[in-house]
Amino acid sequence: MMELVTGGSGSGKSAYAEVEICRRRNLLSGECGGNVPLYYIADMIPYGYETEKKIEAHRKMRAGKGFVTLEWYVDLPGRISGPDSPDLKDSCVLLECISNLTANEMYEPDGAENTGKDTAESVIKGVQMLKERCAHLVVVTNDVFRESVPDSKEMAAYKDNLGTINRALAEMADRVTEVVFGTPVCIKSDSDMAAGIREQLKGISAAEDNSEGILEEQGRRGMKFITGGAYQGKLEYAKKLYPDAEWADGAGCSLQELLSCGAVDHFHLFVRRWLQEGKTPQELTEAILNKNSNLVIVCDEIGCGLVPTDAFEREYRESVGRICTELVKYADEVYRVTCGIGGRIR
Repeated sequence: MMELVTGGSGSGKSAYAEVEICRRRNLLSGECGGNVPLYYIADMIPYGYETEKKIEAHRKMRAGKGFVTLEWYVDLPGRISGPDSPDLKDSCVLLECISNLTANEMYEPDGAENTGKDTAESVIKGVQMLKERCAHLVVVTNDVFRESVPDSKEMAAYKDNLGTINRALAEMADRVTEVVFGTPVCIKSDSDMAAGIREQLKGISAAEDNSEGILEEQGRRGMKFITGGAYQGKLEYAKKLYPDAEWADGAGCSLQELLSCGAVDHFHLFVRRWLQEGKTPQELTEAILNKNSNLVIVCDEIGCGLVPTDAFEREYRESVGRICTELVKYADEVYRVTCGIGGRIR
């Protein structure tokens, strides 16, 4: 059984992951009447005071719980199959965390990028090997995808890799949990995948029994809205929901294209260009509602993270939020995608 745990910095995801893997290990030990091995795969390299402080805090958290620590910073497949690897068969393993492992594979001298390998492929293969060997595997990753300030080339490449890895791991996982301020929220479980996701893709909702009356009362016009952090697989998910839609790209399309297409990706980038031309959020909102009220909109969620110091960046972040909040009033379907998994929130 594999569980992927995600969440923001300081969200409590590490504490949750440790409790969960220990719980599963204790249950398994009781079932088999023996002491099931418990491993912690650590991949944060101690670079300096800040990282050393974090590492020490994690060591204290798992002290006395029976963990055997494996410091595997790069090449997870090689470490797992190497001669010095312990026998992971039927063990319980906590891997923390994918965001560090991805950075190591991209930037360390002996990482994937510097040894002719593919970062995402190497990390995904390593986790797959762990899943095949372990009785229970809990993998911690990071949500770093909800910022408004444009990324540098290096940061965009890192987020692209991490997003690709997170989506692949979420797909192979039996359970995916997002930890929000210490509260675990299940966004995928082995019991609800088959029925729940199929119903989402078909647009089924209990509230649709009287949807015509609700839509008329609230003035909705058939708009569809898909949001989530960057690199979460929103476009792929949207294309499954609306396979016949003709798409425009907000990164470069004109207003005419936006108002005549069936669906638009990167809507937040269109808003950015709109503001840079000195136009107002109200003008864009009114144009869409008057000319293309059945539009399918895919937009990054950019309102999280630190408030930007640049005045335009602050205006941009707030304008995207206000425009989308207004447009969603007229949407009859709203989805949020995390790690490639879409959930209908209206």
